[in-house]
Amino acid sequence: MRVNIIELKQILNLLLNKLENKYGEVLDLDVDFYWDIAFDEVYNPYEEPKNISLGQLSDDLDVITKLYYNSNNIVIYDLKRIAEILKAISVNPAIGDI
Repeated sequence: MRVNIIELKQILNLLLNKLENKYGEVLDLDVDFYWDIAFDEVYNPYEEPKNISLGQLSDDLDVITKLYYNSNNIVIYDLKRIAEILKAISVNPAIGDI
C-alpha cells in the first residue's frame, strides 16, 4: 500500500476543520488509558496478541503539546501518539458524526 502524504495531510486538515467548526477549539474526552498492542501483533489478524500494555492519552497529549512549542524534538513515534488521540476522538460516541 502506498500513502500520499500530501493527500493525507489535506484530508486530515479537512477533518480537523470540520471537527473544529462543529465543536470549537477544544474537545473534552472522557477516556485516558488505552490498550497498546505491539506493531507486529496489531497488524497480524491470524494470531491473538500476547504483548499488550497500557498507553495513556494524557501522556501522549502532553508530549505533543510540548512539541508544538519546541519542534526540534519531533520523532516519527510522535505520529503514533497523535494517532491514538485521533482514534479516541474518532470512536467516541459523545462526538458522533461531523
